[in-house]
Amino acid sequence: MDRTVGLLGGGQLGQMLCEAANPLGVKVVILDAENSPAKQVNAKASHITGSFTDPEKIRELARQCDILTVEIEHVDTHVLEEIAEEGVEIQSADGKITRKKVQVQPNWKTLRTIQDKFLQKEHLTKHGVETAVSQAVESDKSGLERVGKELGFPFMLKARKDAYDGRGNFPVMSAQDIPDALEALKGRGLYAEKWASFKMELAVMVVKTSDNTLAYPAVETIHQDSICKLVYCPPRGISTQLQEKAQDLARKAVGSMWGNGVFGVELFVMEDETIILNEIAPRPHNSGHYTIEACPTMSQYKSQLLSILDIMPSFPGNKIPSLSPATVMLNILGGASKTSHNALVQSAVATPNAALHMYGKESKPARKIGHITLVAQTMAEAEKAMNPMIALADEMRMERLPAAQRIAAKATSMAKPASKAELQPLVAVTMGSDSDLPVLKPGLALLETLGVPYFVTITSAHRTPARMTDFAANAASNGFKVIIAAAGGAAHLPGMIAASTALPVIGVPVKGSTLDGMDSLLSIVQMPRGVPVATVAINNSINAALLAARILGSNDVELRQKLEKYAKDMESEVLGKAEKLEGAGWEKY
Repeated sequence: MDRTVGLLGGGQLGQMLCEAANPLGVKVVILDAENSPAKQVNAKASHITGSFTDPEKIRELARQCDILTVEIEHVDTHVLEEIAEEGVEIQSADGKITRKKVQVQPNWKTLRTIQDKFLQKEHLTKHGVETAVSQAVESDKSGLERVGKELGFPFMLKARKDAYDGRGNFPVMSAQDIPDALEALKGRGLYAEKWASFKMELAVMVVKTSDNTLAYPAVETIHQDSICKLVYCPPRGISTQLQEKAQDLARKAVGSMWGNGVFGVELFVMEDETIILNEIAPRPHNSGHYTIEACPTMSQYKSQLLSILDIMPSFPGNKIPSLSPATVMLNILGGASKTSHNALVQSAVATPNAALHMYGKESKPARKIGHITLVAQTMAEAEKAMNPMIALADEMRMERLPAAQRIAAKATSMAKPASKAELQPLVAVTMGSDSDLPVLKPGLALLETLGVPYFVTITSAHRTPARMTDFAANAASNGFKVIIAAAGGAAHLPGMIAASTALPVIGVPVKGSTLDGMDSLLSIVQMPRGVPVATVAINNSINAALLAARILGSNDVELRQKLEKYAKDMESEVLGKAEKLEGAGWEKY
């Protein structure tokens, strides 16, 4: 490829872009500080040392390339507009001055619109993209008090420009917070955003070409201290339909912009399962690092290059698939000392299927200095392998936090163990009525003992048939591996669920007030050919839990060992009782 790409910014995103450019034979010239991460891996070109916000340095870069693109959006768009529309001056050997127009991708209009987050929100709303309600504000106490009355408390006060990783945001919980908010964000243009009560954060990488927009899979993002900590692909606990809705909304938003490139789109899943857009980054994104391993033939960095060169291939349905069934990405943030991350790095190197990416940056507290991506056949397998590294990252965080925050974080951790909260439920347990819960409690307790994560809900085959069908149809995409369904009386629930999913279903007949549960047992066990339901004895949720665990244990050595211990303990209990009976006699037993 004979066109040269000029890159504004040479951090870790630029580094990974250069790593993608090398096998393609694309020449990249970088404008940034000496020995920046991107320059460390690219010796194929003579780079420019200086600030990527310096107009003269940007013009110098433009003279050496055919296309300008960005690693960070905080650039001088007026210089980029000049270069794209009027050209940059070039002096020949004989002193003649000509002008050379250089493409800017994404277009400078897109960069300028996205730089100002309030203008970005106005643009998206104009094009029919759902976002949180926002409004411009006057930077004074009375102005914010008026916002509180109009939007309601709490609301989020945000800087319009130069804000990222939570910097430039201030939650205004009540009118008493207004003076602190104004002090924290003084001297900056501001806007207010209605509080978004969301249950999950998603992100979608979108590739825009001259005639199309393509979406990568939606991913779940977990933030801590306003910085992305973890990325899960696919997201845990939401339906395939909701993931596709996120992709469609992201494509719609990026499709309204100008020029080509890769865009990181951040979204919120609200409590009612509607999706709204948070914001867009006009470049590769932290949430898209996973694509290097999960989409090895088309990472987000390769897509950035091919899209700005306008040679991006097409994909069925305009969706770029992940080739990995399950992927988890963990950011490595600098610790209290420059060597705090060493144990985490060693753990990553020693973990099969884990890919370590270090950025060549000096370690500073909470600075992104690398990331780890782990691919697996199931999300449970990926989580299990990643959890020890997450624990090491948590230890680093605790060390770097100020003492007061450290105490609060420990108290929160003790009150709600993160491991259980973050594990993907593998067993879905449902019942026709809450009156069935006492029957299920022994089985749930056993799942707890075995360390099998589960999810419990109510889905009545007769009273909520649509909810039941939706639950069953989406069970696999929600990450469940086995379903336990308890029902009494006519007991249609297990069979109807089995008719709507390919997952194994275990039926628990519940003893009712008549017929001693035989009606339930026969309803569940007498399924027609082609729709199997594994059926346990009446009220025997213990066996249902054990059977679910055995199904999972076929691919989980650790769980299988727990089940073997459980059987051994039962054997020991029976032998102990036999010995006592034989020794004391039946009369005294």
